Amino acid sequence: MRTTVFIVLGLAALTAALLWVLPLAHYPPPSPPVIIHSQGPTIERLERLSHLVTARVYIADVLIGEGKGCRGAWLIRGDALIAVDMSKAAVIAKDEQAKTATIRLLLPEILQARVDHGRTRTWQVQTTTWIPWTSDQDSLRDTVMRQAQELVAHAAASAENLQQAKTTAETMIRSFYAEVGWQVRVTWASPPSEAQKVASSPQ
Repeated sequence: MRTTVFIVLGLAALTAALLWVLPLAHYPPPSPPVIIHSQGPTIERLERLSHLVTARVYIADVLIGEGKGCRGAWLIRGDALIAVDMSKAAVIAKDEQAKTATIRLLLPEILQARVDHGRTRTWQVQTTTWIPWTSDQDSLRDTVMRQAQELVAHAAASAENLQQAKTTAETMIRSFYAEVGWQVRVTWASPPSEAQKVASSPQ
């Protein structure tokens, strides 16, 4: 009788184990995590900038690209810095007694424009050709990202954004000199004419 009980309990335990293990056999094992190794970053260039950053502009757009045997859409996000080159600033008038001065600055310009690849999203990419090995999604994406870079810079350099950057620069400079008892007026250099651009360009 005791032997029969042990046999029944053993069969029950075996049945339970099989019922637990067999369903798991239908599922593939979890894929191993992605491991990324770095060879160590290298500083290719170090730039010392003398710019007064007065605005950061955030840009968002949807770009649709077609070619290379495929068609895709990307939600582009980027940003740009607008700055004034303070190394070209000039004091054109100064009164030591009254502690007043006039400073002439170059107009604000785009210091840096970039596509934020961490926030940019691929909306959809699909093949548009039936010819084998002619679809190149990577090449299409690279072309769209280059266009996105230009788009971010162009959108950031709108007249409204540049005017806001000028107003911010004037406020910052006046406030800075007011702390040491000076009243400063800011004027802006005229943009170069087309003839001046041609004359100053390298031959």
